[in-house]
Amino acid sequence: MPINRTAMIDYMDARIAKTDDPKHLELLNMLRAHMLGEVNEDVDALLATISKSRQQYRSWGSPEDMQPASREAIRAFYLERQALGQLYFQFDIDRLTVADDIIVTDGVMTSLFPGTTVVGMGLRTPRPEAVHEVTIRTIISWPFDEAGLIVGEESYSVVTGARPLADEEIPTDYPAGLVG
Repeated sequence: MPINRTAMIDYMDARIAKTDDPKHLELLNMLRAHMLGEVNEDVDALLATISKSRQQYRSWGSPEDMQPASREAIRAFYLERQALGQLYFQFDIDRLTVADDIIVTDGVMTSLFPGTTVVGMGLRTPRPEAVHEVTIRTIISWPFDEAGLIVGEESYSVVTGARPLADEEIPTDYPAGLVG
């Protein structure tokens, strides 16, 4: 399956185009900038969307190192995700709710992970040496501070599938260092 890394940007663009509320537009555009930083693997651009006054990431059911709570920890978190190829994903948003201080997204994330990552997630695989397509149903709450910057992410996720890919299924732009 080819990964459409800009699926979430496309969704945000469509939502922005039909939103009239100025405060909601501000938040939607900030979240879009955050997502674009992820897609482009530009950690500095991504950090520019994060609150300077308070930060909190929480991924329910994940270890403490997946829950950064400072700008420095968030930077390290994203640099590690980048090194592990975990910024190479597609997020198909099914629903989005926006209020004056929060956005909630609900959808399916499709990621490509090395087999070692899949095994580290506690999943069984017949081919641990292969790159895997992993699908995850996820709801993310994106709270915002008074300045309109993202405080962090609070996510609830469940793996819905994992399958090893044949070599010819691996996208040509997938990081070569993560193959095999």
